[in-house]
Amino acid sequence: MPADHGSHPSIARRLASFALGLRRDDLSPARQEKVSLILADFLGCMLAGSVLPEASTAFVLAQPGPVRIPGAPAGLSAESAAIAMGALGSLLQLHDGFGNGGNHPSNSIIPAVWCMREGRSMEAVHTAIAVGYEVANRLAASAHPALTLAGLAPTSCTGAIGAAAALGRLLELDEATLVRALSNAAFSFPAAALRGLTGHGSAVPLHGGLAARCALEAVRMAQAGLCAGERIFDDGDDPGVLAVLHSRGFDCPPETWRGEMLDGVYFKAIPACRHAQPAIDAIEAIWREGPLAAEDIVRVDLHTYPVALRFGKVPNARHELYDRLMSVVWAVASALRHGRYDLSNVRAPAIDPAVCALYDKIHLHVDEGYSALYPRFLPARVELTLSGGQRRTGLCMMEYGTPSEHGPYSPLGTNVPPLGREGVKRKFLGLAQAALEAAEADALWSEVRAVRGLSN
Repeated sequence: MPADHGSHPSIARRLASFALGLRRDDLSPARQEKVSLILADFLGCMLAGSVLPEASTAFVLAQPGPVRIPGAPAGLSAESAAIAMGALGSLLQLHDGFGNGGNHPSNSIIPAVWCMREGRSMEAVHTAIAVGYEVANRLAASAHPALTLAGLAPTSCTGAIGAAAALGRLLELDEATLVRALSNAAFSFPAAALRGLTGHGSAVPLHGGLAARCALEAVRMAQAGLCAGERIFDDGDDPGVLAVLHSRGFDCPPETWRGEMLDGVYFKAIPACRHAQPAIDAIEAIWREGPLAAEDIVRVDLHTYPVALRFGKVPNARHELYDRLMSVVWAVASALRHGRYDLSNVRAPAIDPAVCALYDKIHLHVDEGYSALYPRFLPARVELTLSGGQRRTGLCMMEYGTPSEHGPYSPLGTNVPPLGREGVKRKFLGLAQAALEAAEADALWSEVRAVRGLSN
């Protein structure tokens, strides 16, 4: 494809130049550390997801091939392996999120890179992931929260473009080919309707993996010389893709990017939609006042920001896994029923009459003060009315949009202590050991960390 000779380089070309030019040493030591933890965290989520009954949904589009991934029963094509990895890593809703973009970069970028690794060094894998996260998260940040409020889930559209950039770096494509690949990804990314998430659709855990597949296909098309147009991101006679994504544009030029968007990536300490986490954490504050019996609860009032209440729907009659984990009402009821909220809540029977009995007692309210704090803060206040008239209140002011280069690695403003490096390692080992022997989990941790400058 000939270079564009317009008055300025296209956005696709500038993104390609960034992706091919970034080196691992351009990242600060803290960001190099963060990339390794990002990879380990997602692989742990994927392994834990692989032993769930719902893991079979990750393979509904599977085609045989040479790619082996942890948790898969047989070799898969690269495209179907990427879908499976994305879905498995998303099942528990424990995978990372980018606080200032509303997206989950891991479930598209890591599967695309891992499935095309083909013996490349772990350092090359880390650098590709850093590139993909920077591109996807810059796009998501430039459109947040407008894209979400317009009804599109940012994970798949930004993830496909970020994953294409990551593959360009991993495969060391030439600039012209990567420009074509980014153009193709921007033309064909999955436009996942937020309504699918708020409606708790059982197909939704696949959308990150579908974005990863899109990136692989975008690269294959580019290598064959196909291009959707170098200026597809830019405005012209028709709106460019940035405008379609409600983007305000990048706040600084791609030529200056050095992994800053890694700082806003946060790991989850509990398995639930990010919009259910503040309510669960507010209940954590209530538990500190002493034991609480679910049967003593007369009424639950949850005050939070409007986007969280889009996920307030009660699960359907089957109580499928994704339906439960995306339901603020179920998460609150399950926490109050069991007096805790962790993986044991997920593994408990899907339909629990004691949990269901709490649904009608839960009342959801928009707090206008909290609305003004979104998206930097995800606040929630839970007020319990108990038999006898006693009341208990818990508050969470989760700082989901506050970046931190040096940790901690989960949001501040919570009652549950944020995750540091050792906390992330414990999380990984606990998740990985759901599918692997302890020695195998340790070996995988060491493999992910086997990069210059990192220690176990």
